[in-house]
Amino acid sequence: MNGYWGKILVADLTKGVLSEEPLNEKYARDFLGSTGLAARYLFDMVNAKTDPLGPDNPLILMPGLFNGTSGPSVSRWGGATVSPYTGHYGDANAGAWFGAEFKNAGYDGIILKGQSPKPVYIFIRDGVAEIKDAAHLWGKDTYKTQEAIKSEYDDSRVQVACIGPASENLVPFGNIMSEWGHCLGRAGLGCVMGSKKVKAIAVRGKLKIPMQDPEKFREAAKKAMDEVKEGFLSLIMHETGTAGWVDSAISYGDGPTRYYTAPTMPEATDLSGVTQLEKYQTGNTACYGCPIRCRKVLQIKEGKYLYDKVEGPEYETVMAWGPMQGLVLDMSTSVYFNELCNSYGYDSISSGASVGYAYYLYELGVITEKDTGGLKLNWGNIDAAIELAHLIGKNEGFGKILAGGTRRMAQKYGRPIGEAVQCKGLEFPMHEPRAYHSMALVYATAPRGADHNKSDAYQVDGGTGHFDLGLNAGDRWDNDKAAMVEKSQNFRALTDSLGICHFCMLPFVSMVDMVNAATGWNTDVDQLLKTGERVFQLQRALSCKLGISARDDVMPELALRPIPDGGQEGHVPDMEKMLPEYYGIREWNKVTGKPSKSRLESLGMAEIAASIGAQ
Repeated sequence: MNGYWGKILVADLTKGVLSEEPLNEKYARDFLGSTGLAARYLFDMVNAKTDPLGPDNPLILMPGLFNGTSGPSVSRWGGATVSPYTGHYGDANAGAWFGAEFKNAGYDGIILKGQSPKPVYIFIRDGVAEIKDAAHLWGKDTYKTQEAIKSEYDDSRVQVACIGPASENLVPFGNIMSEWGHCLGRAGLGCVMGSKKVKAIAVRGKLKIPMQDPEKFREAAKKAMDEVKEGFLSLIMHETGTAGWVDSAISYGDGPTRYYTAPTMPEATDLSGVTQLEKYQTGNTACYGCPIRCRKVLQIKEGKYLYDKVEGPEYETVMAWGPMQGLVLDMSTSVYFNELCNSYGYDSISSGASVGYAYYLYELGVITEKDTGGLKLNWGNIDAAIELAHLIGKNEGFGKILAGGTRRMAQKYGRPIGEAVQCKGLEFPMHEPRAYHSMALVYATAPRGADHNKSDAYQVDGGTGHFDLGLNAGDRWDNDKAAMVEKSQNFRALTDSLGICHFCMLPFVSMVDMVNAATGWNTDVDQLLKTGERVFQLQRALSCKLGISARDDVMPELALRPIPDGGQEGHVPDMEKMLPEYYGIREWNKVTGKPSKSRLESLGMAEIAASIGAQ
């Protein structure tokens, strides 16, 4: 099967046995790879009764279709499971080099089943896999784990996806980590891996991926690479990285501050990508095959925490562990928060938001030092935030409550559920729906919960359109966003499954040429976009199968209170207008939230429609 190896590695961890099964070719054709293909396999294996931390919940990890090829920015790989954090569908996708090495090691994916009685890791080299003892690795942070495994094989090119102490301690939003802070984050995939006692998956691959027409692929990939190198977004991201958005967030009111109750702090500009570039940056790093090189290498010579060489914090972490708690940080401390999240191996967005909610409740007098273990959670208390970051990673004391997330906190302390700024149990990322109304629709309808990576909406309305999609910047406070959000969600479901980075504005003609040269399918733009819709609708159907309905597609009340000062200028999204329009476009049932039977059948998913009882 060109473009694929035609086999999946299956680990029965309860028995300690590895086996191979043939790749389902129809699934591969319909869902491509990464999170799309993983979701299709997951659909067959779980139901609403599946215990996220039980042996019956599989963890499915898969490279994107283009991983390991000469295409530009084709590093993204992903996974899917039943989330221990939200209780329903969870997926994640990451960059770096693991996906490419995994694909070149000879497999189209790995399915982890059951639970090991002792810590193990899995090593894969050129189509041969084995289960190894990991007792000596258990307890190590994510950086030391990777160093130890690379040292065991005396090969720095071994790529490692591992968990840290947070997931060993079953922190529900634990991540799977690789390299310097690259993570399969948000949905608790690391926690599931920890419940299975799998410390890491290490891969080394030198195999040549079979292709229909290798020469045509190289030609298409080279043309695409040249396009990406000259792209406007590529140039911006190379210079300032994701943290370059900080200054825009201040201007537009896009950065949540004091738990969604205040205008974005102007002091955050001291942590922006521009500041990193001007004062601290010593170089860039790149994911596999990426000419953009958006990751920043910093040297911190002043402040409490000094680093000779460290990767700079991304936008999400800068905002979540800073303005969210009203913290005014220097770069040294911001980097330290980033390193704590990465070394423990947990999600910086949900953790930072949960800490922010705790500060908010403390200021209201709902919780006191008796609840927090003696910590005074006044806005801006940096030392308290640092202590909470450690407690979360250890899943101890008040940190255990924070690790459960804002929805559980609201329930515990008898607060209105709409005070917890989340959707379907997943906290909002650091893009404000009051700054970009389209993001309210994105958060409400994304399959795993509030998720800015399922759409380019904030980028589109922030000035970075996608001309091939016909998406151009519009009024960020306009409420006619349903069509734009639907189209951009389908597109991102497609690129995620192919393994293409969101910052790579790949022309459609190049994408089509690469798919056809790799697989021999003779597809076209319309068929690829239909594939994107198929992936998104499948993920929605899977969410519904696991208990989500239309009543869960709501915005929390706190995030809809107007903030008249700052960049939001008092605007709030009109969900009563946008959500019904979106449901109409998607053909989702107004009560069950399920995609219609006819829509699923038109996408070739009659079996999915029957399974969820679509009408």
